[in-house]
Amino acid sequence: MATFRAEQFSVSVSDEVLADLRARIRNTRWPGAAPGARWEQGTDLGYLRGLLEYWADGFDWRAQERWLNGFGHFRAGIDGIRVHFVHERARSGRGIPLILTNGWPSCFAEFLPLVPRLTDPAAHGIDGP
Repeated sequence: MATFRAEQFSVSVSDEVLADLRARIRNTRWPGAAPGARWEQGTDLGYLRGLLEYWADGFDWRAQERWLNGFGHFRAGIDGIRVHFVHERARSGRGIPLILTNGWPSCFAEFLPLVPRLTDPAAHGIDGP
């Protein structure tokens, strides 16, 4: 029988990695606008530039880390594959075990707003486990 071992971790992106990402975004070699109507042949160039400006200069990475680290993050190896998961228990101790999984192009973070409702339903006006 295989042994299951999970290790807890915190989300932590180094300043160097963030600086490198910002530099890469700022140094993007932009193409000319595509001919024709906007969005007709793909992502609108102006929209994309604005989005990347936000990621380089507007997005608060540290606030996002703090929010993510409000949840219990774990890693475990399953059949040689490293798996990341969030594990939270019901505040009342009477929760129903539930696994929420995602697939491409989704992301586990899309489920995180549900965690408080599922782990402490009474605090959110929900009657039941």
